[in-house]
Order: sequence, then structure tokens, then C-alpha cells
Amino acid sequence: MFLPEQVRTTSFRVALIFTLFFVASVLAILGTTYLAASSEMAGILRSSVSDDMEGLRDAYRRGGEGELQLRMAELAESGSEDRFFLMRQVSGKETVIGNIPASVWREGWADEKLSGAHVDGSADLQRAASHNTDNEVLLLSLGERIGAYEVLIGRNSHVLDETQEIILSAMLWGALVTTLLALLGGFLVSIGPTRRVDEIAATTRQIVDGRFDLRLPVSGRRDELDRLALDINVMLGRIETLLSSLKQVSADIAHDLRTPLARLRQRLESVRGAQRTPAEYEAAIDDAISESEAAIETFNALLRIAQIEAGTRRARFRRLDLADVVRRICDVYGDVATDEGHDLVALALPSAMIEGDEELLVQALANLLENAINHVPAPGHIGVGITRVGDRVLLDVVDDGPGVPAEERERIFQRLYRLDRSRTTPGSGLGLSLVAAIAELHHGTVEALDEGPGLRVRLDLPAAKTGAAPGDYQTV
Repeated sequence: MFLPEQVRTTSFRVALIFTLFFVASVLAILGTTYLAASSEMAGILRSSVSDDMEGLRDAYRRGGEGELQLRMAELAESGSEDRFFLMRQVSGKETVIGNIPASVWREGWADEKLSGAHVDGSADLQRAASHNTDNEVLLLSLGERIGAYEVLIGRNSHVLDETQEIILSAMLWGALVTTLLALLGGFLVSIGPTRRVDEIAATTRQIVDGRFDLRLPVSGRRDELDRLALDINVMLGRIETLLSSLKQVSADIAHDLRTPLARLRQRLESVRGAQRTPAEYEAAIDDAISESEAAIETFNALLRIAQIEAGTRRARFRRLDLADVVRRICDVYGDVATDEGHDLVALALPSAMIEGDEELLVQALANLLENAINHVPAPGHIGVGITRVGDRVLLDVVDDGPGVPAEERERIFQRLYRLDRSRTTPGSGLGLSLVAAIAELHHGTVEALDEGPGLRVRLDLPAAKTGAAPGDYQTV
């Protein structure tokens, strides 16, 4: 069966569920009202009948049959159209006092609908019936034998029956109106989310077709759909960045690896084209191995960056002191820097607790130091320090070399990118790209700043959330 789209939405189903609960609540409230009102009105009628009967008993106890007849006559004179009395002799069954036929008498409590013959036999019953829509009389009565008489006191309980019908009708109409309003409200409420979902679906189809620059619409209401759209937009931005990076890597690989591979092939062909001595063959083989190892290292570095960007290494995060990592790396690279004619010093290294992968952080700092050692003309000064700004930990590697032009400071973190003056030095241009990937994995950033002269490469990482005393950090 075809149903409108709004009816098949989650919003409408939720509204329908609340409708069922609300209708059940309305029926429970009205049902309780029905029972309470019926019980209360029935109790009032029974209490009135019992009071009249108790007055007759009391009159008989005080004055016998004479007083009983007098009391009965007083009740009959003060009666209304809905109050009925009957007093007849036990032996002769003849009515002494009463406004209803003698045949109506029943012993004990009785609640019955009087027949047409009974109603026609009493003018008071006829008047009572004429006030009812169905021309009927429902008689609630109490009959007892007092002395030589059979006495009956009755009330027209038709008003109780009508009240019950009114409450039942209110229950049904209330449930019906509540259901209709709730369904209408659910339908209207579902229109907005359905329209927004349609917009999201339309945008998603365009993205699937290749428009990765598009983002899901956000209404600004900050509801659950907005939160979902914002999260998806972040994911789309990340996908767009990765795809752009993949395209760039493909182009860079084709550009940077074409030369060494062509050079490798040329050397091998030149060796094969002429007779060579064993020493020359060995030298050619060594050169080929060296060129192939450089290509393999480039591919391994690219694979390592891809693994880091995939986020699989976050499972190895633990709490550690970044200052301890810096001290160990400085001890290792101190002699390397000295051999290259540089001076490597550890600046301020206060305790700096972070959450991270120690192996990757060691790799990032090692790449930064190797980059400074290889590209700073000797003799150079290289410093490593840690500072704290708010809830961030800053790791700086500073040198006094020629620095990097302002227009290229962001590009040096791209894969396979190398400055023109650095193309004659060993390397693949992936060291700083690996540092950027490690920083992003740790929810941090890396940037190159002008040191005038020289270069400051800053690794900005979040500090550990708990367990670190603010006084342990140097702040700027």
C-alpha cells in the first residue's frame, strides 16, 4: 500500500508512538473519572434512599403503625418527580400511600428499568419519563417489611445512566480528536525533517558523482540533523584533502622517481652496450642497488605516511613525558651534529605530559633534526626546546641557517616537495611530510616560522588532560 513519504519518516513514527501513549493516558484518565463519578452518584442515590428508609423505621419504633403512616405521608407530600414511595399492606397487598403501582414493590435493593405498563400506571412516573430522551425510568429502590406494611423507597437513576453515557461519549470523542490531532501534528512535524533529508540526499548524490567540494546543508538550528551534517562535512573535508593529496602524490612520484629510474636504466644499458671489466660491472651493480634502494625508501616512506594518516597507530597511545623523548634524541644526534660541524643544544625542557605514540614522536623529532643538520651550512647552531601555552605543548627545533622563503613554508610539508637548493642533497622530500602526518595523528599541527635568520619548526601538541601540574610547565 502506498503511503506518503512523510508518513514513513522516523519523525512521524515517533509522533505516532507518542500518540498511542497519549491516547492511552486520556482513556485512563477519563475511565477513572467514569468509575469515580458513577460510584459517587450511585452512592448519593443509595444514601438518600437509605436515609428515608431509616426515618420510616425510626417512626415505627417510636409510634407504631400510626406514626409510620404519618411519616410516610410526610415523605409523599415532600416528594419530587424523581422520588417515589410505596406503602401497602402485607396481607391485602393494597396500596395505602404511594405514587407508583403496588406491583413495583421488590424486597431489598433493586435497580431496574420499569416497563411501559408500570410507567403508564403512575402520573409521577410518566412525568419522570417525559424528562428523559428515551421516555424510560430507571428505578433504584429499597423495599422492606415494617410492621404490617411493605414499604418501598425509590429514586429515578436515569440521571446516573445519562452521566455515564456522557463520560463514555467524551472518552471516545476525546480519544478520536487526540488521535487525529496527533497524526496531523506528526505529519506536519515530519515535513521539515523530510525536506532537509531530501536536501542532504540530493547533495550526497552530487558528491557521489564527483563533486567533493560540496558540503551538506546546515540549517543553523543545532539539532541532531545539523550535528550529523557537520560531522559528515568534516569527514568530506578530510576525504577531499586525502584525494587531493593522493593526486599530488601521484604527480610527485611520477616527477621525482622518473629521473632516478631513467638514470638507473641508462647506466644499465651503457654497461650492457660495451665490454666491461669485473670491477666496472660491480660498480654499475652498486650504483643500480643504490638507486633502487632510494626508490624503495621513498615508497616505504609513502606507505608509512599512509598508515599514520589511517589512524591505526592511535591504539598505541600512552601517557608519556615529551621532555624525556627530546633528551634521548638530543643525546643520540649530538654526536651526529658535531660530526657535521654543528652545535646541537637542548634548551628549556620542562616536564610536558602528553598522550601519544612514543615511537612516532621519536621519528618526528629525528626527522626535524636530520633536516636541520643536512640543510644548515656548517658551522650552525641547532636548538630544541619545549614550552607550554594554555593546554598546548609546543616543541620547537630552531636553527640559524638560511631559512625558508615565506611563500614556501607551507609547501615544505607536502609530500615529495623539495626546495631547489636542496635537490642536490640526499633525501626524498618526505621527512617533513611524515612529521605533519604524525602531528595530525596526535591532534596537533606543525608549522615553519621565520627565526630571522634561520628557521623555527614548531610542533604543537595537546597536553594530557589529567595528571599534569600546571606549575611543571614553562609558559609563554
